[in-house]
Amino acid sequence: MRTNTAATLYSRGISNRAESWTRSVIPAVHWENRKGANVIASGLLEADAVTVWIPGTSVAIKADDVLVKGTVTKTVNTSTYTMSDLKAEYPNAVTVRTVDTYDYGSPAMQHIRVGAS
Repeated sequence: MRTNTAATLYSRGISNRAESWTRSVIPAVHWENRKGANVIASGLLEADAVTVWIPGTSVAIKADDVLVKGTVTKTVNTSTYTMSDLKAEYPNAVTVRTVDTYDYGSPAMQHIRVGAS
């Protein structure tokens, strides 16, 4: 798989009704932005989306996690730097919506496909 960037994953966790974020860097991913719009009866609905392919199947990623294109060193917590602050500072931060694991074939073919917006 050809990769074009690194990505930073912020894994969302909930403990005692408190949200927490764990940061990890994925050194090589293939990141593609898609621009688009859907027209529905009530008007225009934006459909901008991102698809990210991650080589291998060892990355633990789930819906509602946040991916940022590139390596980010910021730590998200609830008091000094929030997820809203991160998304304001990094406009390419996206929320994971779908995760598909393709774990068949040779190890060189196995990957995870992430859909985000």
